[in-house]
Amino acid sequence: MIEQLYLQYGLVGPDNQLQNLVPIDLPGPRLPHDMAFTEHYAIFNDYPLFWKEELFERKLRIPAFHPDMPTRFGILPRMGQPDEIKWFEAKPTYVLHWANAYEEGDEVVLDGYFQNDPVPPPLTDFPSGYESMGASLDLHSFKPELHRWRFNLKTGETSEETLFDDYPVEFGMFNQQYAGRPYRYVYSVTGEPGWFLFNGLTKHDLETGEAEHISFGEQRFGSEAPFIPRANAQSEDDGYLICFITDMAQDRSECIIIDAKNIAAGPICTIILPHRISSGTHACWASAEQLG
Repeated sequence: MIEQLYLQYGLVGPDNQLQNLVPIDLPGPRLPHDMAFTEHYAIFNDYPLFWKEELFERKLRIPAFHPDMPTRFGILPRMGQPDEIKWFEAKPTYVLHWANAYEEGDEVVLDGYFQNDPVPPPLTDFPSGYESMGASLDLHSFKPELHRWRFNLKTGETSEETLFDDYPVEFGMFNQQYAGRPYRYVYSVTGEPGWFLFNGLTKHDLETGEAEHISFGEQRFGSEAPFIPRANAQSEDDGYLICFITDMAQDRSECIIIDAKNIAAGPICTIILPHRISSGTHACWASAEQLG
């Protein structure tokens, strides 16, 4: 049998020094991929998707989804200790990436990408032996949708709702000046059916529920798109999205810049790169002042 394990939460300060290290008990090996934070809290997750215990003991890492188990969220003050963590239960799922989180009265609000089918059926048209892996990489197979959880720190209750379910979206970015605070806009990628490739971007307005979309074009695939605030910005979406594009038809790559206020208008600038790069996934933005 697998003995009880724990996760370590570490908080690192602006000086790159560890300020707080906290062990968090877990009932066994778990597969968290991402975490979130608010101004005062860190948010952890314990999903009902984890390695099969009998195979784990044989050093095989094959996950299984347990739909009869809840998803658990642990909320801890960012400088807290193990006895301060509060656990909440929610619908069973797996979440690869979170968008943002913030505090609202007695509640912690968390936005992320709820998977409707964390272990989807194999892709029959994928190369032999890789059918299950292909399905786990295809957004249209595991069906992620933008979702919101609310955790009431006084009552211990959880409420949740789907924010956007028109088509699968993931790898969300937002204006990082609003990290851990109430915000309005999320910029998510859309996926090419049957592949781990991103074929466009969707801008979600969390206040109105409206969505605006841009397609990268035929045989053009991009990366997640960090938000760059405009100098002297006047609103949360006053800035740019930057994305790397791989154009398979022209055998080249580009860096495109999009006006975040009007993404459907397409790139306002296209920079042809000196050679083709692989289709990207993760990305981030930092100004020269921040790097200096």
